[in-house]
Amino acid sequence: MPVNVVSTIKGLCRGCYACIRHCPAKAIKVEDGQATVVPELCICCGHCVEVCSQNAKIILSGIEKTEQALKSEKPIACLAPSFVAQYSNYHPGQIISAIKRLGFTEVWEVAFGARLVTQAYAQKVLDGKEKRCYISTSCPAIINLVEKHYPDFIPYLVPIVSPMIALGKYLKTLYGDKCRVVFIGPCVAKKDEAEDAMVLGAIDAVLTYQELDHLFQNSKIDVDKLPPSDWDNPPAGLGRVYPISGGLLKSAGINLDPLDYEYIKIEGQEDCINFIKNINQTGNSLKFVDMLFCDGCISGPMIKSDLNKLEKQKLVAEYTQEGTKESSPEDSEITIPEGLKLNRNFRNRSLKQIAPTESQIRAVLTELGKFSPEDELNCGACGYNSCREKAVAVFHGLAENKMCLPFLISNLESHNVHLRKQLTTTEGIENMIGNSAKMQKIYEIIKKVAPTDSTVLIRGKSGTGKELVATALYQKGLRKKNNFVSINCAALPENLLESELFGHTKGAFTGAVSEKKGLFGEANGGTLFLDEIGDLSPHLQVKLLRVLQEGEYLRIGETVPRKCDVRIIAATNQNLEELIEEKKFREDLYYRLNVVTINLPDLQERKEDIPILVKHFLDKFNKKHGKNVFTVSKEAMTTLVNASWPGNVRELENAIERAVILCEGTELKLDDLPPSLVHEHRKDLILEDTAAGADYHNAVENYKRLLITRALEQANGIQAQAARQLGIGRSTLNEIIKKLNISLDSFKKK
Repeated sequence: MPVNVVSTIKGLCRGCYACIRHCPAKAIKVEDGQATVVPELCICCGHCVEVCSQNAKIILSGIEKTEQALKSEKPIACLAPSFVAQYSNYHPGQIISAIKRLGFTEVWEVAFGARLVTQAYAQKVLDGKEKRCYISTSCPAIINLVEKHYPDFIPYLVPIVSPMIALGKYLKTLYGDKCRVVFIGPCVAKKDEAEDAMVLGAIDAVLTYQELDHLFQNSKIDVDKLPPSDWDNPPAGLGRVYPISGGLLKSAGINLDPLDYEYIKIEGQEDCINFIKNINQTGNSLKFVDMLFCDGCISGPMIKSDLNKLEKQKLVAEYTQEGTKESSPEDSEITIPEGLKLNRNFRNRSLKQIAPTESQIRAVLTELGKFSPEDELNCGACGYNSCREKAVAVFHGLAENKMCLPFLISNLESHNVHLRKQLTTTEGIENMIGNSAKMQKIYEIIKKVAPTDSTVLIRGKSGTGKELVATALYQKGLRKKNNFVSINCAALPENLLESELFGHTKGAFTGAVSEKKGLFGEANGGTLFLDEIGDLSPHLQVKLLRVLQEGEYLRIGETVPRKCDVRIIAATNQNLEELIEEKKFREDLYYRLNVVTINLPDLQERKEDIPILVKHFLDKFNKKHGKNVFTVSKEAMTTLVNASWPGNVRELENAIERAVILCEGTELKLDDLPPSLVHEHRKDLILEDTAAGADYHNAVENYKRLLITRALEQANGIQAQAARQLGIGRSTLNEIIKKLNISLDSFKKK
């Protein structure tokens, strides 16, 4: 099984297809909208990692293997010569010292391995005796490209190992099994090469420069304060020039002549692929091609430098010149230890994919609405160069039809037209906010039940919007031209509630100085909403049951019943079934009320509606309080969405009103929210770390980072102010910032 050097963090991929667009091998598979790398096709060039704006692509870490190597008797680090371009702010010897501080007993230049390779090349292919073309094999991405995608050209590859493998073999021959060799460089493909069965065992671990920096940071090594150290290898000489295009030829003493077409250099993925594709036409007159897949190793995917290509070339050239000055004539040829073999073999690793027929390609294109060549826009939005290339990828299971942007736009436009037609014939639900599937179900029930006279029981916890549903049923009902009367049955004691509901005659009881019509009388011909029906007393339950059964009621003080025509809508947040069991609610009344039940979901059950509700409440309270809060910070919105909301929509409404009042700018921030929500959010962050398996120290560091960044945000990056807020000294804060690698630039006011 091939090593999965580059992988995708599921969920971070946003379907931009930049990785497909820039992948020279088209080794990306899209499944359920997530772009993942196919190891069998991947040449490990690392360009997909560079172009992923969401940081969804990650490289196989070499840190764990390095830590294991450091426990050996003789751990040796091998540093690629491109390091001078990566660490241009330091003296080269300081990097050597820092690496030794990690626990390596020796640090060697991979450039010395390059000298070994150059010597082997000179003996085998650069003497010009063989009348054929050779391609250099120092670049593992080139080897992967030929073995996996152009296996017919394997005979063109020089059967000699790369400088990394050569040095690893040299050290293992020199020191035996007691040594462990770790390569450090800018190349992603080196991680794959170290695991190649053809050269396995030469290198024990591969680190990128970023991983080396991580080890420096974890070991608290300040490179700037270290004295320079010397290399442990013999002089590397012109081997240091390898990371520059044409460096191999230069180290062999071959100067490129623009008039001579026998020895050439090729760099960059496009030129490399074009040459290999056309080698049968162009390779006959050539003897040797020095080929690097990147624009030289100094432009490798893991080189993170602000310097341009020419500046990096200059640094390598100057460093090489220093090395040649240190060399003596007797260093010109290296004595090869007995048993050291630098030859290697290559193998066909291509996938035997069946090419689709023309009819199969057309079938895929037809599914996308591309019925003729004129419909094939070849826009490249899917990442492929043409619609036909994308269709072939779909056939091979590497792509999905829905990746086609013009097709999606066309479908969305059609769907939009359909929705607009629906909007012209279907009314919305007044004052009800939410587009979630659960709310859509509620809307459908309301639309079906409203134009009837059926009794409705609305069930849901406090703050879920029971009165809004009752109002919507009234507004869409047959009685919308008559009165809508509502009362909370829990708000009044029994005697007052009876009078309020059914009315009374003058003198019916002490204090009844005038006649009262009652809510049933007020609502006659209309709708009566009885909220908190579960709190109705047994006596009043009997009277209500009579209204529902007979359509009549008695005022207090009267003996002749009055007729009434009222639609009853009831609501409760209680478990009526339990109340029936406890003999606190009449079963017959329950069945009279429960003709149609509408169960309202908790806010936590429809989190996708929270951003819409937040926007609605922002507009509402901006108008009410004369404020201009238009946006919500990402952190505040995340907190609102993830909160538990025991008080449901009503609690959310109150939280937004408070936040709008306290907000000083146009954006609502985390600290504008109620303290209980902020505390819950920060507690969740720590719990997430714990749930994800973070150890104690990582969890503590994450919480420190959270506190520090919050203080710096509020202080606009002013450390003294942030330190006062945190209750620590400025120097202490500065030390923590350095330790946690927190950048201050993002906190400063623009």
